[in-house]
Amino acid sequence: MKTFKLYSLSLLEGKEGEVNQRLIPIEDGLIINMENQSQTWFIEAVIDHEYYDYFKKVKENSGHILVDVIITSKDNHPAAMITKVQTISKLSKGISVLLEAKLALKRDVIIEDVLKDLVNEGYSDEQLLTQFHNKMENLAAHPQSALNTIYRTIKENGQYNLQ
Repeated sequence: MKTFKLYSLSLLEGKEGEVNQRLIPIEDGLIINMENQSQTWFIEAVIDHEYYDYFKKVKENSGHILVDVIITSKDNHPAAMITKVQTISKLSKGISVLLEAKLALKRDVIIEDVLKDLVNEGYSDEQLLTQFHNKMENLAAHPQSALNTIYRTIKENGQYNLQ
């Protein structure tokens, strides 16, 4: 088991065929890789009380949420995860939300989508390589095409009750 500091948490919400990213400001948080066969992660985030009703509704509906997390440092690449609300605890300031998670998007898919986007933008040869390195170094969010693909795939799969 490995534990990391949760740097940021964003909800990935589908609307009209596109995925919108909504940053949830966190007061504190951690993410745990259980390192088990089912590749389970747990995310605990201390957030503002205004999100209580949203997470309560998802939990009551046995729903799933697609999220993007960055761990340890803002310089790390994001990880898209499909999550299920396990518990919501009211605190004196805000709430604590515990999410059970699985990786929804592998790094190879991200790399492939960045490369496809650059080729579609007309880059080739040395320009392509330079732009690719720049994009990968500054990847603060997944490419929109990758988010749209993973959201659509999860929605069509039927395995998850995406909220």
